[in-house]
Amino acid sequence: MQKKLFITFAIIISIIFSFSVCFAADMLTEATNAVRDTVNNAENAVEGAMNTAGDAVKDSTEKTENTMENAGNAIKDTGNTVGRDINNATSPRDTATNNGTYTATRTSTDGNATFMGMNATAWTWLILGIAAIAIIAVVWYYSNQLTSENNHSRRD
Repeated sequence: MQKKLFITFAIIISIIFSFSVCFAADMLTEATNAVRDTVNNAENAVEGAMNTAGDAVKDSTEKTENTMENAGNAIKDTGNTVGRDINNATSPRDTATNNGTYTATRTSTDGNATFMGMNATAWTWLILGIAAIAIIAVVWYYSNQLTSENNHSRRD
């Protein structure tokens, strides 16, 4: 009985190995083609994304260039307008219309104005110092409060 079984297995194995067609080779070729197609699709997607990003950067640069050029033109026009206004203001006027009674006086402070003996810069620094001390005090208070709560919770 064992001999018949052994001969049957030998015949089956010899039949299996006698064929030269290998199905795994076809599957390997298909898998290779699928991987190649996937890589090509990924490459095309990345290339498309990079082209889109490059176009967006190029468009942004062109828009920024146009904006800066427009701003420069506006500044130039403003300078021309100010120059024209200064020329108009300083040119001789007809004295018959204002009778020579108009005098320009300075309306801004000369920087020596004080309040309680301190000028504006000193007051600014004083207020900033007080604000900094208040912020540090608040942070210190809350950090101590958290530490205190942690210490009390350990005793429970």
